[in-house]
Order: sequence, then C-alpha cells, then structure tokens
Amino acid sequence: MSETALSAIADINPGARIPKEITGSAEVSFIPMSDVSESGDWTTRQTRPLRLVAAGFSAFEEGDVLVAKITPCLENGKGAHARGLLNGIGFGSTEFHVLRAKQDVEPRFVFHITHSRRFRQAAERQMVGSAGQQRVQRQFFDEFLVRDFSQGEQRAIAQILDTLDTAIRETEALIVKLKAVKQGLLHDLLTRGIDTNGQLRAPQSEAPQLYKESPLGWIPREWEVSTVEAEFSVDSGITLGAHRAPRNYPKQYLRVANVHRARLLLEDIATLEASHAEALSRGLHPGDLLVVEGHASTEEIGRCAMAEESVRGMLFQNHLFRLRAKRFLSAFGLLWMNSAFVRAYWRCEAATSSGLNTINRTKLNRLAVAVPPLSEQERIVSVELSFASRLREEERTHEKLRREKIALMDDLLTGRVRVTPLLESVQPAAAPIIQQPVGQTGA
Repeated sequence: MSETALSAIADINPGARIPKEITGSAEVSFIPMSDVSESGDWTTRQTRPLRLVAAGFSAFEEGDVLVAKITPCLENGKGAHARGLLNGIGFGSTEFHVLRAKQDVEPRFVFHITHSRRFRQAAERQMVGSAGQQRVQRQFFDEFLVRDFSQGEQRAIAQILDTLDTAIRETEALIVKLKAVKQGLLHDLLTRGIDTNGQLRAPQSEAPQLYKESPLGWIPREWEVSTVEAEFSVDSGITLGAHRAPRNYPKQYLRVANVHRARLLLEDIATLEASHAEALSRGLHPGDLLVVEGHASTEEIGRCAMAEESVRGMLFQNHLFRLRAKRFLSAFGLLWMNSAFVRAYWRCEAATSSGLNTINRTKLNRLAVAVPPLSEQERIVSVELSFASRLREEERTHEKLRREKIALMDDLLTGRVRVTPLLESVQPAAAPIIQQPVGQTGA
C-alpha cells in the first residue's frame, strides 16, 4: 500500500471563512488549550463575541481537527475534533495546529491519525525550540507519512475507533459514578453500620431509638468510641541516614511513596541496613496499617494502607506510623483511618512546616475511632469489599479497552490490519469487518 504526506489529505492551518451574515457581536465558539482533554475531547463549551477573538487566535471551522503544537500538551494527547461549533466557526489557542480534511477525506480519520501513538511519537522527535517551549513546526505535516486508504476504508477505520472511544467513555462515566456512590456508601457504613439482618440501619432521623450521642456524633447504640492509642499498638519507622546504606544486612523497606490511600504501590522498593533486632521489632505483618506522617497536601496527610502478605517482614521508614490492631478488625480500621471524619481531623490538627503538613504521635494516639462489635465490623468490611471489587473490575475493563484501542489503532492506521466495509446495498446496517493482517493467510 502506498503512503502519502498528512498534508496531502488535510490542509494545515487554513484559517476560517467567516460567513458574511455573522457580525462582530455574534457569539462564536472559543477553545483554549485547557478545554481539550488528553483523550481528545472538547470538554467545556465556551463562546466569545466574534470581534474579541477574530484576531490573535487560531481560527477553525466546523469539522476541523485541532492538534496541540507545544510540549507537553502534544505528547499528552491534547487535541479535539471541532464539532458543534456555534455559527460554524471557532477560535482558540495559538498553540493549536488546525487540520482540515480535504475533499473525499474523512475528518474523523484525520482526527484518529493525530491521536495515534505513532503520530505523537514522531511529532515529539521533530520538536524544536528551548526546553519547556518546544513546538512542532508546520513542516512536520509534510514529512509525516500516512497510508493511502480509500474513503470507504477511512470511514470504516474511524467507525471502529469511534466505537471503542464510546465504550471507553461509557466505562469512565460508570467509574466516576461508582466512586461517588462508594463515598456515600462508606459514610453510611461508618455512621449507620449494618444490622444483624445485613441491612443498613435506618437513619437517625427516622429511627432515633437505634442511636446514641457520642464525641463522633450520632452512632448506633451497640457501638463504642475509643482512641487509636487504646485500639492499636503504634510504632514509628526507621530513621534514614548514611549509616543506613545497605551493606551487610540489607532489608527492604516501605517509604511514603509506597503508601497510598487504601493501597500499596510496590513497583519501587528500596533497601536499607538493619540489624536482626530491628528486623524483628519493625518488620511488617499482614494486617498492619501504615499511616503517612507528612505530606505537602492536606488531602494526603494521614492516608492509610494495609500491609499484605507480599510485604511481610519488610521494614518502614520514619515518616510512616505502623498501627497494629489489638481487638480491631484491621480491614475495618483501614476504612476508618481513610474516612471523611479522620481526614477532617487531620486538616484541623496537622502542623505545617516548610510547606509540609505533618502529624505527630500524640495527635494520632488521641484520634477517636468508632468500635462496632466485631461481627458488625466483619459485615461492614464485606459490603465495602464487594463494592470495591465491582469498581476494580470496571477499572480493569477500562484499562483493557484503552490498551485494545492503542493496539488496534496502530494496526489499522498502518495497514497491518485491513478493514473492508460491507456493501451497503447488501447489508446496510452492517459494521465494518476486519480482515486478517496483511501478509497472513487463513489456516
């Protein structure tokens, strides 16, 4: 299959033809760089009077494709297909290149080319300018080669990739919804609990006889209020220094970077020198809770994760606290330590020094904790785990779709996999069918 320059199928920065009937006071679409996403969406629909944007901005028309020209926006995928423009024209950041599909070329095909990994990587290699201000020049579009597909094939490729985009967006929307529902569910679980029938108790306003007043507010009558000091053994981690460079007895240890809210990131594990006694006293057990002692963000201070079997025996640094439960279910303790109540507590109690928010052991020990009966803790954790499992499954689906799109986009746009639109006269509603990769034969 032959190749052609991208500029042969799309005009580059052609400007906009303003209809005579549109006056200077008429509203037109306005798209700054901040209004396009890294997934190629036009996220916020702004307008401006024509007279305010007719000069000094990039101009484009309905159906044009916008591509960020400056680093890091280009590498991150910033761009959009300008559809639904008010009065058919728009203006935006001068850091956009504008591509207009030529006659007999599918605009969505052009859009998908500019959002492909191959295009972004090639453009990044051709950037010029000083560090932090590098840009892709107009000449790049004359040099970047694309496969010379028929318009029917272009349309089929765009349709397949659009279908995947739709599935990805729907999954993203579902994940956002599930996360919002989860926050509400966690609030209810930690304030109303789960009764012996496996149901959330009725709210206090509807069933006041089920609740009692406490330092935490209204809580179920069966619950107690305690403190971290009473419910956990609290330990500080190992202070780092030159003497901790691993030599004779290297031990793996967890840092703040490894401890996120309700999860551990274990891709990068550091080592330090530790004695046998330190390894025994500071070694992690499954179920231990790790709490971040210092962070630049008040939203991240005090974030908590639970040790799993994979980190058994690892140590932890001094900017982490270890909480080992006495009569508490560790998984319930994890929910409580990441709850809205505890996060609000740290926003009020954290000290600030040199731009770093910190918590100390005294305030951690004083932190109030709700203590349901152990059987109810188990029911609460079971409900949360079930919901979290569903959320993780949707996140895995999203990642799978995203990877499939990247791989299929590369295959389709390079011609390694060919598409053949079914003849509309034979089967009008049929979707394109994907043929075998070029050069392969059937069994």
